[in-house]
Amino acid sequence: MIFKQFKIKFVFTLFITLILHSGLAVSQTNNKLNYYSLIDSADLYIDNNPKVSEQFLNSIPDPITSNIKDRLAHYYQLKGLINDVNDEPIKQFQNFSLALKYAKLEQDYDIAGMVSLELFFNTYIIKKDSTAFKYLEDAKQFYTKTNNTNGLAEVSQMYAFVEYDKTNYAKSNALILSNLETYKNIKEDQYYYMYALFMLSSNYAHLNKLNTAHYYFKILKSLKNDKTISPSLHKSHVVTINNCFVEVFLEQKAIDSVGFYLEASKDLRHFMNSSDVKQYFNLYADYYEQLGKVEAKNNYLDSLRIFNEQQLQKVTNASLDINKALVNTDEALLVVTEKRNTNRVWIAILISAIVIIGSVIALRYKKIKLKIVEFTKRKDEYQFMQTNHEKLKVKVRGLEDYITELKKELRTISSIDNSTEQKEKTKALYKNIHHQSSTFLAKEENYLELINDVNIEFFTQIKTMHPNLNDSEIIICYYLFLGFKNKEIAAFLNTSTRAVESKRYRISKKIDELDSNITLIDYLNETFKDSKISTI
Repeated sequence: MIFKQFKIKFVFTLFITLILHSGLAVSQTNNKLNYYSLIDSADLYIDNNPKVSEQFLNSIPDPITSNIKDRLAHYYQLKGLINDVNDEPIKQFQNFSLALKYAKLEQDYDIAGMVSLELFFNTYIIKKDSTAFKYLEDAKQFYTKTNNTNGLAEVSQMYAFVEYDKTNYAKSNALILSNLETYKNIKEDQYYYMYALFMLSSNYAHLNKLNTAHYYFKILKSLKNDKTISPSLHKSHVVTINNCFVEVFLEQKAIDSVGFYLEASKDLRHFMNSSDVKQYFNLYADYYEQLGKVEAKNNYLDSLRIFNEQQLQKVTNASLDINKALVNTDEALLVVTEKRNTNRVWIAILISAIVIIGSVIALRYKKIKLKIVEFTKRKDEYQFMQTNHEKLKVKVRGLEDYITELKKELRTISSIDNSTEQKEKTKALYKNIHHQSSTFLAKEENYLELINDVNIEFFTQIKTMHPNLNDSEIIICYYLFLGFKNKEIAAFLNTSTRAVESKRYRISKKIDELDSNITLIDYLNETFKDSKISTI
């Protein structure tokens, strides 16, 4: 009797342990999903508010390699971009190197191409190391794998930049001008066009062809309000060209022009990188030297010396931080290894104990009444099914009411003759469907069926015309047809803006009718302009 009580207690304890273990595993899985959302949030703020982006990344706890597995490349890419904003070249190089390592493992060749370009720039500009060109060739190969035309355009610009850096200004211009229209036609990201104009303005200024330099500089400044270019990025290129003009006019001893462009640079002082700041102080010192103002000249030379000391201190601190991080990583790995070894020992002991006790129980209680076990099992299953049945009834009633209201709204929309108004009403309806979908719809297939019913004509036409498009690509086409932006579509589909942009690119490749003169959105609006909402 005593042994039987022991057996019951043991089985009960084992059962509770398994439940707790399962709960812990589910909790850990949910936490990982939350950590992934932190990366997406950091990506959302990286251009306009890097500090907020950094806070999201810092909220992800150690060990990073476990908590954000399969997203490490994206994580270190964002860290490197933040280092770039903070003018931390050593940390930037380290984080981009880690991003490249994990991008190769995760086979994310777009990130691999991007960080390879950054590593090329970092290695070539800062270290003047010829191995930098290996990164440039790698970037070209990565972008070729994904057919990333924008990335390949940036690679071609780097070859022109190398000639610019070598003061081969005419050769740099030739490389840029041969592809200028290509850069200009990348409407979704005018950065490439701006960078081409930046090099042309600088090259022609150094070639003493100032009229031509001002011509391209004027076009560059006209891109100020282009929404595809961040304002800070635009201003940083403008201030660099201002310094370039100052340098040219100093050689010509055109003091008035020097003063004009120095004042223009002063207004954009906040947007200079470290190289621009050093040049800015030197130019002011030369300017005051030509004016014969020795004290003012010395003040700027003192400012330059202090800035260099600050930069040196920043580099020293960065090196210490990196060493500290490496030490902490080694210590963390040692602790994790020791814990794993200890856990393995205890798991082996526990398994051995379970096997021994289970064998004893099996030998002594072979004749346990199966009917009692079966009865208990069926009773539990019945209670579980009964509870779920009641929940399902409530869910179905709610869904039926929601669908009824949805059909009424659709009938109202279908009666509208104005296609533009009908399109706007449909867009508003989809937003409502998206907000309600987390309550009523759990699977993408159900969601597709629902929006398919909203405009059967559109989906029928596009599937007939383009059978090579999959369901997710058709959904994105319809959202674009309605006028949603990439960020809104990403929110609806619970994915990143970068993923939506990537799918848009693949869709454009699959639709043969598209060429350089028509965008995907224009094609959809023209082809399906007569698509009407059907009454359900």
